[in-house]
Amino acid sequence: MKAKTRFSALRLFRQLAFLAAAAAAFAACGDGASWIWYPGDYALWRGNDLQARRIEFGGGYPVFWASYAAHPLVDFTKSVDLKAPETVDIAWEGVCRIMGHGAMPGVVSNRFVFPAGKYTITARVYSQGRPPALYLNGPTIKTDSSWRADWRVAASGLGGIPAPPAETRPAFDAPSKRPAVCVLETRPAEPAATKTIRGNHLFADFGRETFGFLKLLGVSGKGKVRIVYGESEPEALCEDPAGPDQWELLDVEPGETFRAPVARGWRYVHVIPQEGVSVRAVAMDEQLCPLARAGAFRCSDPLVNRIWDVSARTLELTTREIFIEGVKRDRWTWSGDARQSYLMSYYLFGSQDLCKDSLFYQRGGDPLVMHINQIMDYTFYWFMSVREYHQYTGDRLFLEQVFDRMVSLMDFTISRLDSNGRPHNAYNDWMFIDWAPQPLHNVGGVTSFEQMLLVEALEALADVADTIGRPGADAWRTRAKKLRSEIVPLFWNAEKGALMHLLKDDGTLDAQLTRYPNMFGLSWGYFDAAQRDSVLKNVIFNDSVMKIQTPYMRFYELEALCTLGLQRKVMDEIRSYWGGMLNEGATSFWELYNPDEKGPLKYAMYGRPFGKSLCHAWGASPLYLLGRYYLGVSPTKPGFEEYAVRPDLGGLEWMEGSVPTPNGAIRVSVRNGAATATGPAKGRGVLVWHGKSLPIAPGETVTIR
Repeated sequence: MKAKTRFSALRLFRQLAFLAAAAAAFAACGDGASWIWYPGDYALWRGNDLQARRIEFGGGYPVFWASYAAHPLVDFTKSVDLKAPETVDIAWEGVCRIMGHGAMPGVVSNRFVFPAGKYTITARVYSQGRPPALYLNGPTIKTDSSWRADWRVAASGLGGIPAPPAETRPAFDAPSKRPAVCVLETRPAEPAATKTIRGNHLFADFGRETFGFLKLLGVSGKGKVRIVYGESEPEALCEDPAGPDQWELLDVEPGETFRAPVARGWRYVHVIPQEGVSVRAVAMDEQLCPLARAGAFRCSDPLVNRIWDVSARTLELTTREIFIEGVKRDRWTWSGDARQSYLMSYYLFGSQDLCKDSLFYQRGGDPLVMHINQIMDYTFYWFMSVREYHQYTGDRLFLEQVFDRMVSLMDFTISRLDSNGRPHNAYNDWMFIDWAPQPLHNVGGVTSFEQMLLVEALEALADVADTIGRPGADAWRTRAKKLRSEIVPLFWNAEKGALMHLLKDDGTLDAQLTRYPNMFGLSWGYFDAAQRDSVLKNVIFNDSVMKIQTPYMRFYELEALCTLGLQRKVMDEIRSYWGGMLNEGATSFWELYNPDEKGPLKYAMYGRPFGKSLCHAWGASPLYLLGRYYLGVSPTKPGFEEYAVRPDLGGLEWMEGSVPTPNGAIRVSVRNGAATATGPAKGRGVLVWHGKSLPIAPGETVTIR
């Protein structure tokens, strides 16, 4: 009996050791397998969680457009032909059932044996709180994008719509790296200066705009502490509950460190302990941008260098789980704002999954009841963003995953056009266009601006259909061509020498003349030479036409000038506009800038004294302008398979920098009259300088003098 006991104990010890070793190996394994989920579900889950954290005036503030959740039940399928049984490590999110070859056992452990044979594996995963996800890793059976994912389950394949490829990420390559537990990193940071004011209040300046979790240090007493967050000093010092946008009342207990439960954006913090409570100091856990800078720019002008640096900081702060528009106020993702964030990010971060996540999140799901963000133009920007994402990244798989949602969104858009096939103000569709100094005449007809955006959206969808070999491209392209041909004849005013803003319902032109359609007409080739010169004279260079005050539409105005080779003019505008914000003390760029607004007025917006966002993603557009039109780097085939480098100093003495691509950086230097470009490891380019051109082979450096 004694020997048997020893034998049993030894066997148990060996079994436990084996299981421990297997578990360790299982936790560390990768070998080409990664977690998979239904395309977009991960983005919807993370995006909803992020946007639900918005707090304004001390209370929550959910989004005001239709919101979609991840699918709770998903089938993951793949056909196999196993010559022998295969043991596979398995992990899942929620509840999982494996089907496919007769009566297969349920999943009860992290190891599963698939029988030999030719069949289709179906893993049905249910999860209500987190997106259903699956991980399999065996000798040949591994979860990756070759699997199909379908939320229709028993109805899979009905209607002729195939299930899309599953979505995955290389980063989620082990059972322990499950998508639902991924969080942004933090690092400790301290204020640049702290002082005691008004008795026992603490006032801290963190030196520049930041984002993260505030920490109260050396808390004594039990009670409440009011925290006022400010992007400006006057905002943080304002104790009127109706004044600052961001404040909260925290319950604290004695202790060395108390961390606020929600991350926020600020530069200044005002800590107001209530009776019986004191706080010794403050610090923070700064929440980091998940991406490293891969692009760079330096030139002969220190001001322009500083503008590039602050632009980079602005985009980093507004790059969260998905792209958001501002760190203090909305903290939501807006499709029109995000289109610019994507373009800027391609020149700062390079290709990355946050663009894809944001595009999935903005599109949401079906059925559709409104435009994206409830804004018509934002729907059109979304189509353009999908095409541009593919151009910069070469990610064809994403097009296959999102194409059906593109089609249903275009069907929805077409269903809301007027009898002439034009977008118009109806169904409570919001035509945003821009925050303008005077009201835009968007109601009572059709705007030239929206017609142009719809043309781009239709052409983008047709291009995607052609790329992945799906039907419909001819019909969308025909509609786009017809609409394009109508715009100048309908909206051109010969007396004004420009496109007018609105065509009224009675067929006459409204009197409002704006820059918006005219600058898009310049960028997108709507004008002949005479019309182009007329628009430049009568609109773009005419100070009597309402000026643009937001970086949002300055982006497009300056891009239009760059497409015409007016980089010297644009450089002056960059120095004046973004340099003006720096002169006002900006450490990140603003939602709107009017140099005539001084004192408290410069912080006001939306009828609120501190309503303006001082860290707004669309303020970072110099990142794109300097990379695209000064360094001159752009892809001419998807993923930079082919690319062009057309540098333009724009009045600078010298410049140098790099633009990231999926295959490495393209490096550009212009000095002493010579332009030099170095290609990435893959892809072929051309350097164009002063009327000369040279091909750039992979990894090669070429110079034109």
